[in-house]
Amino acid sequence: MGRGLEGRERGQIDTASQVAARRAALQALNSDRIPYVVAGAYSMREYTGITRDTKDLDLCCRRADVARALACLASAGFRVEVPDPLWIAKGFAPDGEYVDLIFCSGNGVTEVDDLWFSRARHCRLMGLSVPMAAIEEIIWSKAYVQERERYDGADIHHLIRAAHAQIDWSYLLWRMAPHLEVLLAHLLLFGFAFPGEKWKVPEWVLDDLMAHARRPALGREARLCRGTFLSAVQYEPDLRDGLTDARPLEVARWLELKGER
Repeated sequence: MGRGLEGRERGQIDTASQVAARRAALQALNSDRIPYVVAGAYSMREYTGITRDTKDLDLCCRRADVARALACLASAGFRVEVPDPLWIAKGFAPDGEYVDLIFCSGNGVTEVDDLWFSRARHCRLMGLSVPMAAIEEIIWSKAYVQERERYDGADIHHLIRAAHAQIDWSYLLWRMAPHLEVLLAHLLLFGFAFPGEKWKVPEWVLDDLMAHARRPALGREARLCRGTFLSAVQYEPDLRDGLTDARPLEVARWLELKGER
């Protein structure tokens, strides 16, 4: 079967080749007991019921486990590479289908740690038992994706709309400190998108976030630009104007991992 619509079973959004490659990757990691959690489009399906075509399978693992995970995939016939040592590795099946191994976010903030695994939920995917990333980690990682060509805010809104009762709001606020303004922006936009469902965000959460947003800037923040956490390119004019990129100051090992040290 081909990779287009002719490769899909009736009512199935994934092609046969996609299922085969993704299932092979999951089986290999499970067999070698490599810790991972499923994220991306499949986590959206799990929590919201929204299905959409996806070009890959997103698997999150600890940075310390990346080498083992890549070796595991290579043994299963995947060609592996690390396009960016800050946050992502990839495994390509012989037919070109691929999986992403994500161990951080592109801005260096959402490092995959032990909590991703201890808080995961188990579900069935492609006939296999797999750990699914917790909803708070998904929101945390998606909150910063605000490039011109990609914006994950609507995913966050749909997660809140469908699974608000599952969200540990205190934990989510802890996860997103010290960037609580980013979370506040998404929650305000949720209320704008679904005005009849504002109640799904607890009032105390908004109160706490609004109080934080009103605090005056600290002295060291006067010439700081945190916009680069949201977009790698759209705040370049501000850096050229003399503002300081917050990433090297606030992300551990940023310069080292980006090859700038």
